[in-house]
Amino acid sequence: MTLRSAAFFQVALLLSAVVVASKPNPTAVFGVTSSPDGIAGSTYDYIVIGGGTAGLAVAGRLSENPAISVLVVEAGADDRNNPLVYDVNQFTNVGGTYLDWGYLADEGRVVTQGKTLGGSSSINGGTWTRGSAAQYDSWSTLLEKSEANLGWNWKGMLHYMRKAENFFPPTPEQVAKGAEAIPSVHGSSGPVHAAFPRGMYGGPQQPAFLASASNASGLVHCPDFSAGNPNCVSMCPVSLNYFNNDRRSSSAEAYLTPNEKTRKNWVTLTQHLVTKIIWSNTQIPLVASGVEFATYTNTTNGTTRFTAHARKEVILAAGALRTPAILQLSGIGDADLLRPLNIAPLVDLKTVGLNLIDQTNTVLIASGTGFDPAGTGPSDVIAYPNFYQIFRNASTDKAAEVKKSIQAWAASQASNGLSASTLETIFEKQAEIILNTKAPMIEMFYATGPDPSIQLVTVCWQLLPFSRGRVAIVSNDPFKYPYVHANYLNVSLDLDVMAAGLQLARTILQTPPLSDLSTGEVVPGAAVPDNEEGGSAADWRAYIRQNYNSVTHPIGTAAMMRRELGGVVDGHLKVYDTANVRVVDASVLPMQLSAHLSSTVYGVAEKAADLIKAAQY
Repeated sequence: MTLRSAAFFQVALLLSAVVVASKPNPTAVFGVTSSPDGIAGSTYDYIVIGGGTAGLAVAGRLSENPAISVLVVEAGADDRNNPLVYDVNQFTNVGGTYLDWGYLADEGRVVTQGKTLGGSSSINGGTWTRGSAAQYDSWSTLLEKSEANLGWNWKGMLHYMRKAENFFPPTPEQVAKGAEAIPSVHGSSGPVHAAFPRGMYGGPQQPAFLASASNASGLVHCPDFSAGNPNCVSMCPVSLNYFNNDRRSSSAEAYLTPNEKTRKNWVTLTQHLVTKIIWSNTQIPLVASGVEFATYTNTTNGTTRFTAHARKEVILAAGALRTPAILQLSGIGDADLLRPLNIAPLVDLKTVGLNLIDQTNTVLIASGTGFDPAGTGPSDVIAYPNFYQIFRNASTDKAAEVKKSIQAWAASQASNGLSASTLETIFEKQAEIILNTKAPMIEMFYATGPDPSIQLVTVCWQLLPFSRGRVAIVSNDPFKYPYVHANYLNVSLDLDVMAAGLQLARTILQTPPLSDLSTGEVVPGAAVPDNEEGGSAADWRAYIRQNYNSVTHPIGTAAMMRRELGGVVDGHLKVYDTANVRVVDASVLPMQLSAHLSSTVYGVAEKAADLIKAAQY
């Protein structure tokens, strides 16, 4: 018997032992509950840690087979009937409430993440876009050659993003307001609803932004951001149910609500925090036998620890900031981090929590002329300029600067990756996407402000930062928040991109026909004096440093890459050196996308479900 076959034999025996040692589920608890009664001590085929965007999606697909039992453990409560959740227009009011994890990051910035059933899909703005085809294709190049044919590319991801989607094309009335779509790139039978809102604005402001963005930057007006080339300006759908009064279509509403009363093989436990994964062995490959969890409410951190057992797999879907913390608490991570916290390092996987990539934004506000917005929103018009469109006449010199700076940038970020040389490989791929395929570098999200008579708002953010950060636990107490070092704007180009983007955004606001709806800029106004460039780059950089915020799109902390590049999971989403633990959430994305994340994360979850179903146990 070879060493390889002996290892597989050992794993098979351990997996069998897990089943023998665990009792079956005695009470057949199903649906949604906040009580551990009938769950603690019971056995399930799959345990999903986190009932968020990806967690409920993968659980929903796995539980389609009535012979398969699934437990989801979610830290938040079931808030589906809270208007802050089901009304997408309320998303700006969620930050700082009990629905928000509110992770504290650099310089007092807060990363908002959904602490409720459905996770961030229950509290975000619902914007429904996809990245450029080249960005998805790059994922396969970061995997082992033996995994390059697994379908982690644009073609494969489009299939799964469409599988998740139930798209309702714009009505004739919405088309008259500027809505467009390419039906062939959308799904029509998935669980997640996407549509243009019934309250879609019909006033002059959104078409004016479309026209001014094109006039000022040369951006093409395209019909659909979801077709693989979002370097354009357009209107986009929102993840809401057009047939249910524009109610938010979160992962909870999409995958759980239609099935919770009929699928007796699926139970979702809310208000309980998974404290660690339980292992049946201490030798590599580790075999997960279940999870430990405790009661977790707005007022209570439970002292009693419960356990549930997994016959087949434990699936981490707790998000890019919580997933690495759970791995570290479970003994998977940098041994030099874990030992001082009295956690035995079972797998010295140093990149758990590294490669954190978040984005920053800054807001421009202009006063309006009192135009009639003719609707309630939400807003749904975006401009996605590329590198050359934001740097304009300086783009040639700036491109040369990028090419010659990659090695230095990688060295500067080495402490937040596996090494300078591995980051250099990744940065070269990122630069190729930016300079050669012209993926968008900036998102300019136009919004009609809360007082439409006086506000036109442009939220401007960088999409593809080179700065890398980290997430690390600070204690072996699972209730303690991890340290989040996003390292915002640490690479000089990231700040330059923001400054150039804001210069262009100001120019757009001053360009007809949008300028005809404004009486002038009020934020930042005189804080960044205007000139023929839209304000000096130096003034903008100083202003951004004081006024940026997190976009709250963290990714990368359990990156899907080959191990030699710093990956945490392989192309099957399995954590390296484990037999039956996968990660299925935004933490596996190795690089940022020129898009909002929801559609992509649903696609990852849909694909993960098929990978899991294909596994043999």
